[in-house]
Amino acid sequence: MSSVKSGQMAFPISIDDSASFENFYGVQNTELISELQEICTSDSHRVLYFYGPSGSGKSHLLYAATKYTNMSDGPATYISLSDSYVTPAYFEVLDASKLVCLDNIESWVGEDELERALFALFERIKHANGRLIMAANNAPDQIGFQLRDLVSRISSGLIYALSSLSSEQQFDALKMRAEQRGLVISDETLRYLVNRVSRDTGQLFGLLAKIDKVSLVEQRKVTIPFLKSLLDSI
Repeated sequence: MSSVKSGQMAFPISIDDSASFENFYGVQNTELISELQEICTSDSHRVLYFYGPSGSGKSHLLYAATKYTNMSDGPATYISLSDSYVTPAYFEVLDASKLVCLDNIESWVGEDELERALFALFERIKHANGRLIMAANNAPDQIGFQLRDLVSRISSGLIYALSSLSSEQQFDALKMRAEQRGLVISDETLRYLVNRVSRDTGQLFGLLAKIDKVSLVEQRKVTIPFLKSLLDSI
């Protein structure tokens, strides 16, 4: 979980929005989104790596790429290396000729067996003419992998830095997501939410989904008193 500034709260809320490129607020990341869309529909081997801090939208973009590919080009696989069930054996059942999206790859840093398994996956995807998109918290040469050939493979494709949103950009992103949901909420109430909750964008979007659901169930308008009541109950 990302660090929380004084006076703000963080909530363990799962993100149940359907991630897409359209609902990703990325005014400074348009080139990255364009490249991701090209890879999703490419018929040749491609590698793309992007990195950024927690809450910058890395998982959202990988979910979006997986969904985009499944709708246009057939099967795609999303895997988070931070999930305990993901082991080297898990890679053996992957279709290396299709798109593979790897999240949180820093989770396998420092483990020789895991690093070699990741390197082997690169080789399988390359020889199968598949495509690979990766996301991590740092640049390839700073992430800490010990296997030099692995760092070389990771660095072989396009590399992008994903920036966190400013407070104003987070407000704009939250407003866009609310409008896409058809959720009527005033700017004043949205600003209250941005200033009250952890600045992790994923947390904010997850909370917005919960607000939408509760407001519909209780047939209540989304106001500051409503938010206060909801946040106190979480």
